[in-house]
Amino acid sequence: MTHTSRPRTETPVYTARPSLSTRQLVDLELGLFLLQQVNPTAPPTALPDLLQPDDELRSTLTPRQQKYLNRGRLLLAHFTNYIHWQTLLQAYAASPGHRLAYDLSRDCSHFSEKTVGFSRNRLGVLRKMLA
Repeated sequence: MTHTSRPRTETPVYTARPSLSTRQLVDLELGLFLLQQVNPTAPPTALPDLLQPDDELRSTLTPRQQKYLNRGRLLLAHFTNYIHWQTLLQAYAASPGHRLAYDLSRDCSHFSEKTVGFSRNRLGVLRKMLA
């Protein structure tokens, strides 16, 4: 096709996929790491609730979990907005799997740490960010 001709009608229309910036990707994975460390059975959508002040939760945590939670609350305060967190989770679930440190279900009901590839190094960095 030349620059003067019209596109063909059978040409597929481009549909943009949601994408995450590098900062969003790191923050999101830090949030998932925090959730995994403090409440491993919770779904990924539970992070905004975890970041809210809760004295009852605090009494059930180990000192290490309390430390992670305190630092996570400082670094991830922008994820207390449930809609913002849900939007990013959906973009994460739609992202190419080779870029991600976690496997996340399409419906965002559960997640798990990947055990192969470069993601192991990334999880070590996330651990150091909260330590």
